[in-house]
Amino acid sequence: MKQFIIQSKGGAGKSYLAKLLSLKAEKEERETYFLDCDNSSASSTKFFNGIKDRKSKYVKFSSFNLLGPDKKIDRTRFDTFLSEVEKLENVVADFGATSSDQLLYYMMEEQKNGVLETFAEMNIQLLLVVAGGGSAKECVEFFGLANKIPGIGSITHLVANEFQGGVNGKTVKEFTNSKIQIGKLHDDANSEAQKEWDKLMIDGVVYSDIMNITVIRRRRIVNYLDNIFNQINSL
Repeated sequence: MKQFIIQSKGGAGKSYLAKLLSLKAEKEERETYFLDCDNSSASSTKFFNGIKDRKSKYVKFSSFNLLGPDKKIDRTRFDTFLSEVEKLENVVADFGATSSDQLLYYMMEEQKNGVLETFAEMNIQLLLVVAGGGSAKECVEFFGLANKIPGIGSITHLVANEFQGGVNGKTVKEFTNSKIQIGKLHDDANSEAQKEWDKLMIDGVVYSDIMNITVIRRRRIVNYLDNIFNQINSL
């Protein structure tokens, strides 16, 4: 499967999802290429650099700059990028805020040339992250923009990020009717368990690290991850 993670709102959880998918790839022993297409944030790069000396053989990482000097998708670069993606079986591409916006505009312009059909033939899924709370307005606007592309729903799955709260009195999952829901590891965002997990996800963690954590902490993390992994596997 090839998955492009998109959302124009910075801090909505795109890179967090990519990091979770790297743990999933390691646990399931599924060779996966992680491509950082975010030119405005170093979140994914910092994470993967943090594990470069001990990451699983199943996790590969590289960066791509898909934007030209005008900050729009460079068509030659993007075509080369897709040609590389086509050769691979499993890919997770983390698009940044600007790159996500420009990807949608590119897709709008290329509808007549069958861009959606190309994505479908290449087995590409769009994972569109929607966060609630203070991020809800911009996330929902991006969701609305994406829905203006006829047929995009056939290759798109919504990911509800509940970290920051809900949308219009509902959970993000309820509001968007998404199939994937991601919450905090711990109900108390200020707990030591949550702070420890946040630090691991910033500095870099591999699945074998989790297996070396003490029993109760390990069980909490494994249960949290398995819940998310099972949702993704059900797509």
